Amino acid sequence: MRHSSTPLTPSQQTALELITQGCDKDGTITHDAAVDLLTDGGFEQPESEDLLEQLLLKGYVYESTTGLRLTP
Repeated sequence: MRHSSTPLTPSQQTALELITQGCDKDGTITHDAAVDLLTDGGFEQPESEDLLEQLLLKGYVYESTTGLRLTP
């Protein structure tokens, strides 16, 4: 786990895995594409937005000028 001090819930872990699979080769994805992946993965729209926000707050994903990036 990347950030042992901020562990993920099972839903957050699933969301991170879905987002990771959808990232470009350089590790970026747009906000809308990430939400779409989560929705397609079985989460409701509001839950998808919330999960993405939680991943941002916990530091697993961050926003850059090119979109969302996974934290190394």
